Amino acid sequence: MNVIEAALAPTTAVAAGRGATARAECGLRHRRRTSVKWAVAVPGLATLGGWCAQYPNGLWFTIPLGFATVGAAAGVAGGEWRRPGAATVTCLSAFGLLLFAGPALHDLYAKELGDPVDAVVARAGAHRNAKGTERATCTVIDTSGAVHRLSEQQNCMGQFRPLQQVTLLRDPAGLLGPYVVEPGDRTPDTAGLDVSAGLFALTGTSMLTAGLRRR
Repeated sequence: MNVIEAALAPTTAVAAGRGATARAECGLRHRRRTSVKWAVAVPGLATLGGWCAQYPNGLWFTIPLGFATVGAAAGVAGGEWRRPGAATVTCLSAFGLLLFAGPALHDLYAKELGDPVDAVVARAGAHRNAKGTERATCTVIDTSGAVHRLSEQQNCMGQFRPLQQVTLLRDPAGLLGPYVVEPGDRTPDTAGLDVSAGLFALTGTSMLTAGLRRR
């Protein structure tokens, strides 16, 4: 019996080694798969939150989505994966993405797909909100006689003066408010898009790094 066991020992060791290797490879594939999922989900949800903030009352969706996304990234990367440095970078860049992605995408969407309507600025000034913060506002009248009161979210940043000719870019879907630009200005804000793309890449890369190097 001892002879048989001795003869089978190498085979048993090889089988055990193969089993351990298979388990290790399976664990590595799972680690890569979950890391990629989180690396895509976190910046994707942050971008979605920024875009939704451009819609009327969209902040009611953006705020809880933003907190949930940043909180989940911090809990997974910093807690479960034990990578606090990467978690900090991910959370900060995701928060920045919430702020920059929405306006940049809004500008791109309006200038690429918006229906142009000629208009004139009737009034340009500032409005003090409930928190005491001054925000630029514009009152614009289009060729149909419709009056539009525009905010900074609609590109009224104090750059227009009364009686100035402008163009309103209307959302083809009718969901977003009109976006005001100077006549003929259909060039997207590349600086905002570049910043958003950089923050998206930074958020995804830091989350991916945390997942692949989890402890």
